[in-house]
Amino acid sequence: MDWIEGIQETIDYIEDNICETLDAECLAKLLYVSSYQYQKMFSMLCNCTVGEYIRNRRLTLAGYDLVSNDENILEIALKYGYHTNEGFTRAFTRFHGITPSSIRKKDKTINTFSRISVKTKISGGKIMINDLSKRGYVVKETGAVYYTQNMDKTIKWFKEILGWYGQIESRDQNDIGNYGCVNNIPLEIEALHIAPFTGIHLFKGEPIERIVGFMLVQGVEELYDYVKKGGWNQITAVTQEPWGGRTCEVTTIDGSVLKFFEL
Repeated sequence: MDWIEGIQETIDYIEDNICETLDAECLAKLLYVSSYQYQKMFSMLCNCTVGEYIRNRRLTLAGYDLVSNDENILEIALKYGYHTNEGFTRAFTRFHGITPSSIRKKDKTINTFSRISVKTKISGGKIMINDLSKRGYVVKETGAVYYTQNMDKTIKWFKEILGWYGQIESRDQNDIGNYGCVNNIPLEIEALHIAPFTGIHLFKGEPIERIVGFMLVQGVEELYDYVKKGGWNQITAVTQEPWGGRTCEVTTIDGSVLKFFEL
């Protein structure tokens, strides 16, 4: 299959049916592939999940509707798949930085998420590899399950403090993340399956305030320096263990503990 042409075909379908029920499963059927394959390739080629693309395009178009006509806000919410005014307002405000009602009262500029042309998104990955070299350490094994009530905030912490990559794969009807992943390598590379998964699965739930994952790394001292330079002080000093390895522990923004070790 020509994945570039195939993903572009589904993007065109999304745009033509933006107000209809859309999900990864129905889009994957257009290409006769599994939902899992489709979502991985969409993320790799478009630098966002298919869910994020649909949501951001709908919110962009909803913004256009609000500034260009007098249609009722709830009618616009329903048009773009939001079942309640509250859920629409929450998502709209997060995306545009202003509530739907306020955008009609003030001379404000809406944010836009443009229609994707897949061929123009492909960049060769040079920036991603440079980012990895700046971090100075590599995670070799992990796979923890991690619970958080605020997935957006948690993923931002992983990106800013640990230098990882992440995305929310699924949100509920109130636009709250209920499943996502963070990974120590760019998601575009992980999607190619050229290495074992070395990320963390995120689920919505009460955070666990104890060790939630043991991660084998190469460069534990560099990890310590990177976290400290990022302004995060909830990390223990690197300790030489009796069994021969060296460890340090990072307490995350949710109070959970990630234990890193180097052999």
